[in-house]
Amino acid sequence: MTISTEAHKPFPFSSAVGSLIEATDAIKNFRAIALLALTFIGAVLVGGVLIMLAGSMSSTLLVFLGGLMAFLVMFYGSNAVGILLMRDAQGQPGMSLVDAVLVSLYTSHRLIAVVFLEFLIVLAAMIAIAIILFVCKIPVLGPVLYAVVFPLSAIVLGVLVFALFYVMLPLAGPAAWSGASVFQIIARLNLIVRTKLVSVILLEVLLFLITSFTALLIFGVLGTGVSLTTGMSAGILGLGGGQMNMYALASGLGGGSGSGYIIAAGLGGGLLMAAAAVVPGLIFTKGVCIIYLNATRNVDFSASEASLNDGLAVVKKKAEEARERARALAEQATAPAAPAAPAAAPACPNCKAPVASDDVFCGECAHKLK
Repeated sequence: MTISTEAHKPFPFSSAVGSLIEATDAIKNFRAIALLALTFIGAVLVGGVLIMLAGSMSSTLLVFLGGLMAFLVMFYGSNAVGILLMRDAQGQPGMSLVDAVLVSLYTSHRLIAVVFLEFLIVLAAMIAIAIILFVCKIPVLGPVLYAVVFPLSAIVLGVLVFALFYVMLPLAGPAAWSGASVFQIIARLNLIVRTKLVSVILLEVLLFLITSFTALLIFGVLGTGVSLTTGMSAGILGLGGGQMNMYALASGLGGGSGSGYIIAAGLGGGLLMAAAAVVPGLIFTKGVCIIYLNATRNVDFSASEASLNDGLAVVKKKAEEARERARALAEQATAPAAPAAPAAAPACPNCKAPVASDDVFCGECAHKLK
C-alpha cells in the first residue's frame, strides 16, 4: 500500500503548528479507539495466561514466550491503529479493523528493520570516532589532533542522537504507515534530518505539550467525577468512608458487606482509567502522522532514494567481490597438490644420447662422464 503525499499543498511552519490542533480529532475515530482497546486487552490476556501457566509449571521458557506474545500483539495492534490514523490524517477513506490488522501484519516488520538500521548507523559512527580517538593517543601530535576531533565528535554524536530520538524513531512509524518500503523510509527520514531537523523537533515539542495538556484535562475531569461519585456511593449504598477510598478501589478485595461494590467499583474504575489513557496515545499517534505529512509535502525524494540505492549497490558489489575472493582463496587452500614432474633421464652432455646413471663413458661418442 503506497499512498502519495504530494496531493497536499505545502504548509508554512505557522500553518503546520496550527494543523497539530487537528490531532485532538483522534478521539472521534471510534475504530482506532476500539482497535487500541482490543490491542490492550489482547496483550494482557495472551501474556497473562502464558505467564500464569509459567508460574504453575515453573517454566522460564513460557515466561519469555508470554512476554514475546504480548509484545507482538501490542506491536502489530498499535501499528494497525497508526495505519487508521494515518489514513484519517491524509483524508483517505476509512478502513475496517480487519483490513487494518492485515495491513499491519504485512508491513509493520519494516519498522523493526528500520530501527535496526538506524542503530547500526549510530553504532558505526561511534566506532569510527573511537578509532579516531585511538589515533589521538599518538605522542605530541595526538593532543593537537584531539583539539579538533573533540568538538567535531561532540557535534556529530549530538546531531545523530537528536536525529535518532526526535526524527528517525518517531517518524519511522508514520513513514511505514503511509506505505513506504524500508529503504524509502531511511532515505526520506535522512532527507528530513538534513533539511528540517529543527522545525520537526519544535513541532514534536508542541505535540508533547498538547498531549500532556489533554491528558491532564481528561484525568482532571475523571478525577473530579470519581471523587464525587465515590462520596455519593458511600452515602447511598451504605458504605463506610473507609471502604470507598482509593486503596480499597485499587485492591477491591476487602471484607465486609460492601466488598461486592468495592470490587465492581475497582473493575469499572480500572476500565475507565484505561480508556482515558488511550486518548492521549491516539492524539500523539495522529500528531506524529501530521508532522510527517507536513515534513514531506511536495518534497522530491527521488534523488535521496537514488543516492541510497547507489550506495547500497556499491556496498553490495564490494561484498560480492570480497565473497568471490574468499571463495577463491578457500578453493586454492583446499585444492590437492599437483603431482611432481618425473625427473628427466640422464643424457650425455656431448651428444645428448641417453646414458645410465652409473656409466663412466658415453656408449655413443665415448665421452667421459665421470
